[in-house]
Amino acid sequence: MVRIVVSKFGKVDVKEIRYIIEVMEECYRRLEPHEADLVDLYVFERSSSVEGFLTKEYREVGVVSAPFDELFFVMHDAWRGTSRIILCLERMKLLPRLVQFGGIRHEVGHSVLHGDLRYYLLPFPSALLDLANRFGLSREYAANVLYLVSIAVKDYEVTSLLYKRGYMEDQVAYARHLLTVSEDDKLSWETSRGKPLAEALYLISCLKSTGCAVPLLPDKAFGQETKREMIKSVSHLPADYSNALLKIVLDGFPSLGADTLDNINCIADECKIILEIAFSKR
Repeated sequence: MVRIVVSKFGKVDVKEIRYIIEVMEECYRRLEPHEADLVDLYVFERSSSVEGFLTKEYREVGVVSAPFDELFFVMHDAWRGTSRIILCLERMKLLPRLVQFGGIRHEVGHSVLHGDLRYYLLPFPSALLDLANRFGLSREYAANVLYLVSIAVKDYEVTSLLYKRGYMEDQVAYARHLLTVSEDDKLSWETSRGKPLAEALYLISCLKSTGCAVPLLPDKAFGQETKREMIKSVSHLPADYSNALLKIVLDGFPSLGADTLDNINCIADECKIILEIAFSKR
């Protein structure tokens, strides 16, 4: 059995902790065999506390990419060398129970597949270095691209694992939640318009939600509807951008193998399509 070490921040009811741990423990059992034996669970009462914690934490461990995860209700990392799942109750309580299940199980999947520091201290893939040289990208920008590509690839791998182990309805609900485009998302896109680097980074950020949904597409019951949601999620983008994004997602992700670092390199290389379109608009 995986040992779950709980840390509470704010007023966190013991019943809420019990509920989360029950979901996690059931998932760890179903995902066996695996090598996960210890996970730190940080449960925060409020969103503001999570944001303050992550800002301080990322500064201390030297995270150089921008913070792109401020809206997620639950996340996983291994920056301290041990799997850690960080959950915000304030955000979680706004979501349907099935989405909650899907999100918690998703992060359990990360702790099984990516619970090692090497999946966070990533070397720059050769494909990304080539893109940086070709398009004159700064190291900071390239680090942001690497981070966004890495979370998309890791999310794809987790959904693949969970789906193969029989988690279907909750993963469909979670994927649809991620695919929902908010008014803030649309505003972020409009703010990026006319700025090639900002446009490209926005597009690459969309790989997380779309990549997460790809393993569900072959499902007979939910595949077609999930694909419609995926297409809808990029419908606010110009056609050349949405078509390029869907090509990466529908052609690139299904061809990935078992090695996470190789997969990150492959998808980073695919991102040249987006950068080529962005720079052609100059």
